[in-house]
Amino acid sequence: MHPILREIFLEPVGWLAIGGSLVMLILGLALGVYVRCKVRAAVRATQQQDPP
Repeated sequence: MHPILREIFLEPVGWLAIGGSLVMLILGLALGVYVRCKVRAAVRATQQQDPP
C-alpha cells in the first residue's frame, strides 16, 4: 500500500482528517441549503405582499 494511503487509512490522525473534512463538507452544504431556503421564503413573502 502506498505510504500516504497507509497514513490516511491506518493511523488515527488520518481518520480524524477524513472526519474533519466530512464535517466541513456537510456543514457547508447544510448552510447553503438553509440560506437558499430562507432567501426563497423571503422572496415569496415579498411577492405576496406586493402583487404586480
